[in-house]
Amino acid sequence: MFSKFQIKPRKYSLFATLLQVMFFLFAAAIVIKLIQLQIIDSHELNEKAKQMRQPARTFSFRGEIIDRNGTRLAADTTLYDIYAHPQYYSETPIRIASQLAPYLKQPTNELFKKLSQIDASTITLAKNINRGDALKIKNLKIRGLDLVQKSERVYPQGNLASHILGYINLDANLSAGVERTGSVGLEAIPEVQPVEYTGKGDVIYDIHTDPTYATSPLTGEKLVLTIDSSIQHIAETELSKMMQKTKADRGTVIVLNPKNGEILAFAVLPSYNPNQYNKVDASIVKNWVLSDVYPPGSTFKILTVASALETGVVTKNEKIYDPGKIKIQGWDITNYDYNQKGAPGWIDLKFLFEHSSNIGSVKVALKMPPYEHYKMLRLFGIGSKTKIDLPGESAGIIPDHNTWDEVRQATIGFGYSIATTPIQLAASVAAIANNGIWVTPHVIKYNKEDYEKRIEKRKVLSPETAKLMTGILASSIDASEGKAGKIPNYRVAGKTGTSRKPNPNGPGYIANQVFTSFVGYFPAKNPQVLIMVVIDDPKGVDMWGSTVAGPIFNNVAIESARILNLESDASDMNAKDKRRI
Repeated sequence: MFSKFQIKPRKYSLFATLLQVMFFLFAAAIVIKLIQLQIIDSHELNEKAKQMRQPARTFSFRGEIIDRNGTRLAADTTLYDIYAHPQYYSETPIRIASQLAPYLKQPTNELFKKLSQIDASTITLAKNINRGDALKIKNLKIRGLDLVQKSERVYPQGNLASHILGYINLDANLSAGVERTGSVGLEAIPEVQPVEYTGKGDVIYDIHTDPTYATSPLTGEKLVLTIDSSIQHIAETELSKMMQKTKADRGTVIVLNPKNGEILAFAVLPSYNPNQYNKVDASIVKNWVLSDVYPPGSTFKILTVASALETGVVTKNEKIYDPGKIKIQGWDITNYDYNQKGAPGWIDLKFLFEHSSNIGSVKVALKMPPYEHYKMLRLFGIGSKTKIDLPGESAGIIPDHNTWDEVRQATIGFGYSIATTPIQLAASVAAIANNGIWVTPHVIKYNKEDYEKRIEKRKVLSPETAKLMTGILASSIDASEGKAGKIPNYRVAGKTGTSRKPNPNGPGYIANQVFTSFVGYFPAKNPQVLIMVVIDDPKGVDMWGSTVAGPIFNNVAIESARILNLESDASDMNAKDKRRI
């Protein structure tokens, strides 16, 4: 018995054929669409997918700045700015304000006033919110809030080494210190495996995804400095104590390795906090040790005598008649102690340094032809930038030798009629400590390849002359009655300096204002450390290089030797010298 719903064979055959045709057309449409997506439009679609799933990672950190021992001196931290969009509120402004107040550290009524600006498209609620509070606000899940992530530069050591570190303000395109000179590496973003994100910003993980990279901001290269934070702290502390005691205007202590030019400390006072650089006067932010010049005074006698020995116009056993006072082209030149001690008579080079004889230095200088004298000073770097890896350096001042008359060359002999920067003179004397080889001073720790490219080395003196100068300077310190340069367990080769302060508004000098200085290196037998101290306008009685700069040198030298564990050369000192320390 057949069902009443039985399909007749002819009609069933037609129905099956229609179904087959429809299925074939549907399959063909799918194949055509797949061909279009996978082959014809594949490149365009891939690009669109990348734009949607792999947005550019615009948030990044500058690299850290650390000292030679790994102490962190500068780094980026994550902060957030909080914005509100009234059109998307799902709660009342007063309700939102009460929830945000504890985290934004603002009174609820003030937040309520801000949030009640209903006609505004965007309202700034707070800036520079820390990560912890920002995450707590995010967890409140308040609609209409926007947390914008940003990086903020922080200097965890406060004022320490502020003039070396400088500061960075990307919004205003302002920077200073190594933040400027090291910016290429600090901003360099490494090439890494790309990370894909969903439209909501969540990471799409696969077997190639690095979880640490995917959840961390891109970070620039780490910048390592030659600075030793311990020595830097000591230099700043000792400088500060003396400046407070003498009410000096400014001061600097530079500690460097004369062998390779690495600066171990670069104290500049007054200093500032790089975290708040915009709250201090520009004159304080400026690194005056690089930009401003001063007459070096008696410390320059080192270069005068070294130049004369190298050119052969004097010998190590030279005897010079010192009458204590002479007149050149109508100008009187006297020794600083002429009124107390009169004429020393015949002196040697050790006596010249021990008693800081101006007349002795004048007579040594005038033995050199002006061009030879000028050429030697230029070799030492006087009148040229050292090309230290910090911005704002000036070249100093040295008149062309064609303008030298007798009195000008005479006064150059004891550190007047020229002007140097403290770093320039430090680098010049370091050449003597380094067997006559001048090396570019620097604060960035370079790898071998970059060191060879960036650091200049040039011969200034023969090793024999350099060794002779070191011996003369060390002997003069040993024989002196003062304490400057006398430290336990080490012989120091060095010289004090006191010079009158030029009038910035015209010729002449400012009454009763001086620069006091001391430059020395040790151990004299194998110099490892050079220290340059300059104090601008100390106030009081007997403000000399030996009484103001000398004690700073001694204290910094003692602690530097301890930190660096330098080998003693005290065996080279005689018993009389040791008792004077």
